[in-house]
Amino acid sequence: MTEMKNEIYAFVASSILGEDVGKKFSDEIGKRLEERGHGNIFLGSINNLEELKKLPQSDLVIIFVATGGTEDIITEAGNRSKSLHLFYHDSYNSLPATLESAAFLKQQGKSVHLHKYIGPDTFVETVERLSKAAKGASRLRNCRLGVVGGVSSWLVYSKASPEDVKRKVGAELVSIPLQELLIRFDAKKQNLSKKNLPIEPREVHVSDQEINKALAVHEALEEIAEKWGLCGLTVKCFDLIMARKTTACLSMSLMNTKVFPAACEGDIPLLISMALGEFATGKPAFMGNPSRVSGNELLIAHCTAPLISSFKLTTHFESGLGVGISVDYPVGEKATIFRLDSKLELLRIGVGEIKKWEWRTDLCRTQVLIEMGNAEKILRQSIGNHYALILGDVSDEIVAAGEIIGLNIDFI
Repeated sequence: MTEMKNEIYAFVASSILGEDVGKKFSDEIGKRLEERGHGNIFLGSINNLEELKKLPQSDLVIIFVATGGTEDIITEAGNRSKSLHLFYHDSYNSLPATLESAAFLKQQGKSVHLHKYIGPDTFVETVERLSKAAKGASRLRNCRLGVVGGVSSWLVYSKASPEDVKRKVGAELVSIPLQELLIRFDAKKQNLSKKNLPIEPREVHVSDQEINKALAVHEALEEIAEKWGLCGLTVKCFDLIMARKTTACLSMSLMNTKVFPAACEGDIPLLISMALGEFATGKPAFMGNPSRVSGNELLIAHCTAPLISSFKLTTHFESGLGVGISVDYPVGEKATIFRLDSKLELLRIGVGEIKKWEWRTDLCRTQVLIEMGNAEKILRQSIGNHYALILGDVSDEIVAAGEIIGLNIDFI
């Protein structure tokens, strides 16, 4: 049996009578996992409870249920993990064992997810995605998150104490005075030169001077992140606007483009949401306001977004100052919407499709219309303003990471 990492492991479950069936599937799956560099998390075929009881607790377990008569193995694995994923197939009473075990574990309050086995390739792809999610959850639990300037006064719900963040998520909140950002910005502002953006915009509606100021903010925030050893940050950005007549929008955009979680307005629950999503998927997150909810349509808008597509530089919406970013999100693509509540106990998540939208001047600059079932739940059961968005259906990864941290899942 190969050496196992504690975050995640996978194995094939079979009865003693079905040992040959289990070995057949184990050889098939194990070979493919080894080829893809994941042999260290695969335990092979397990057909007795005593073998399983020797294993330590794990964040996430993936089981291919090869035969019936494996309920005791499955339930024991479920009790030893925070998130359990079961693959079933159409033969050897695999599905009956899966259904019986899943019902029992869910009755005990355990997180169980069922997957139809198509073949070793899809199994390995799921292992890869969930392995990334488990590592993302581990990273968040050991993360330092910066709060630059504090929390905006209008976020009466969306805030969390350092003690709650540490106790419930594991991350450390670091409070950083806005003055540190202003001092670093001022030093750079006096030595500005023509700077080029790392990605070329399709349109520019602001001056080079404003772009340079926005990039100076970005360099200052990068220095702060390095100094404090941060893996994510949020900025009380409107205080920066008032103090220096410039914005942090471009910096937030550039950081999230590199999958470094960066949130606006000092919103701590949303910063944690973005960190959870970005670490679990390796994809950049967009933080936005739900600006319109109608039937099954949700419009999310904000003046910053990761540079995942063509974009234009314009001004910040509310102030008319600095640099705001309008990114063209691809119509027809799926998108995952999510956020944590202020108690850091609930993860709300849903998947929709991006629809065509005529850009409006009376909203924040990046505007994304999503069609999703039950979108009005956001109105009926509010858990705060801002939501995070990641392109694609990455709900499995984010849910898995959330379960590992101990979050309850609320599907939109």
